[in-house]
Amino acid sequence: MTITFADEMKQHSIKRWQKILNHKFLIEISKDILPMDKFLFYLEQDNYFLQVFSRFLQSAKQKTTDYQMKEWLDDVYKSTVDFEMKMQRELLGTISSFSSNSAVTKQNISPTDTILEYTHYLLQISSSGTINEIVSAMAPCPWTYLEIAQLLSKHHIKNEAYRNWVQFYCSNESQKQVKELKQFLNALSENENENSKYVMKNHFAFACNYEYSFWDMAYNLGDND
Repeated sequence: MTITFADEMKQHSIKRWQKILNHKFLIEISKDILPMDKFLFYLEQDNYFLQVFSRFLQSAKQKTTDYQMKEWLDDVYKSTVDFEMKMQRELLGTISSFSSNSAVTKQNISPTDTILEYTHYLLQISSSGTINEIVSAMAPCPWTYLEIAQLLSKHHIKNEAYRNWVQFYCSNESQKQVKELKQFLNALSENENENSKYVMKNHFAFACNYEYSFWDMAYNLGDND
């Protein structure tokens, strides 16, 4: 089996990758024991993240002259705004309606340090980085979500909100986006030297670290001191 550059990127960060897939937040979803307040907090924080991520995608389009790349980034943007954020709003409405005793409310929610640092990093890359760096930095988010959802889909999850969330991220559309993401990573690396490839791998690894921190933050209902 041929090892692609996208495979190499994942392998470069495999320890952190495995920790993401085995995070206790996700383990507890698989067992139907994650407290709903934690999921609600996660959704609210992720909704803020996606608002910034959509701006990141629009900015990224300006960094390439490749028509297929622009079209793909535009498709990801539309999917994020029209479907992913809509799914989140629906879940937020449903969960909030029976989580009135939650310490987490619309009034006191603001982005945590983890979210602010992650989104600042992405916006900085979209502004000053190359298209290679931009795609490398964005890759762990959709790619890990697909693998997370595929793993969770093997469990009999009774909680309807958790089940709907899992189904969204292992949909055919998600699979298509990640497949195309890997293809672009491979294409972008083709004519690059080893130093440039190393830079791409490091951005990928940096984003993986932020993804792990995101789950930690969500599980702890905020950043640890």
